[in-house]
Amino acid sequence: MYIEDIFRTYWAHGLNNIVINNSNTFNDWIKEGKDYQIRSQVKEDEFFLDLNDRNLFLNPISKDCNRFCTAALESIIKIDNLEILPKSISWQLIKQYYSAFYSAHLILRFLGFSLSQFDSEGINKIKKIADLYGNLNGVNIQGGYYLVDYSDNSKSVNCKKIKIKEDGGSYVALWKIFGEKIKFISIDSLIKSNSSEIQSITKQLDNLINNLEYVGSSNYSWLSRIRNELNYKHLHGGWHPYSLNKNDLDYIIRNLGAWKGDISKIELENLTGKEIIRFSNTCQFIIGLSKKISEDMSKRCSLGNSFLNSGYSKIINIA
Repeated sequence: MYIEDIFRTYWAHGLNNIVINNSNTFNDWIKEGKDYQIRSQVKEDEFFLDLNDRNLFLNPISKDCNRFCTAALESIIKIDNLEILPKSISWQLIKQYYSAFYSAHLILRFLGFSLSQFDSEGINKIKKIADLYGNLNGVNIQGGYYLVDYSDNSKSVNCKKIKIKEDGGSYVALWKIFGEKIKFISIDSLIKSNSSEIQSITKQLDNLINNLEYVGSSNYSWLSRIRNELNYKHLHGGWHPYSLNKNDLDYIIRNLGAWKGDISKIELENLTGKEIIRFSNTCQFIIGLSKKISEDMSKRCSLGNSFLNSGYSKIINIA
């Protein structure tokens, strides 16, 4: 059993059978307003989309999956060219973070959860449709970031507004949702089976969760905190004048491509005092996890050519 085998049981129903399509993105699909109704009373921060056809909803979701998948791969490809400034590692670390960030978005969408920003045009379309069905009743639906939940086989999709804090904003919101879902999968998998294989895999997931929460970071946001310190405060010795321990620097450089291989071998624990290695390895693990799930899903389209073959498969061959 491999880690992707566990995640397969939590895929959003039907997503693996979406074939290559020329759909719009999810936000554009919302603005078109053709393939959904709103048949229940809306709230300021929550509403339900009632779908005509679940596949017509999953098509734009698959478009967004490919968008985040290719962004993750483009961010991680060719970050290992350090010939000119061999000690300059900070930008490579920051790119790893963004690749992991996009990968987390992708994994959540595979699982049936999309953190999406609804702008004024999208909200106005939702209001118009809700009013058409008599379910607006003067409610002023708020714009902002919503967690779109399509994880079950329902034709009713829940959209609930996420409270975005000033500190970290949508980045922290994403890591909070991602951490919660990974933790759920780890616990739920053990409840379903306590085999040694399951225990080994959930131990990896628990180590991932521990790193996302490292040194008391709230909302699973430790990676985001370190990225801010690298990006804005120029901490951790990766910028000139370089002060990162040479052994740590060499380790990070050697493992810049760890995401391509067996991610169970990526060290996620026993890293006390080696925060930058912990940061890099955790990013590599998340990127590798999204790669494993993408590969698995791309092979399991029973209706034709998987949508991932128009995005993931093209870029991964370059990587």
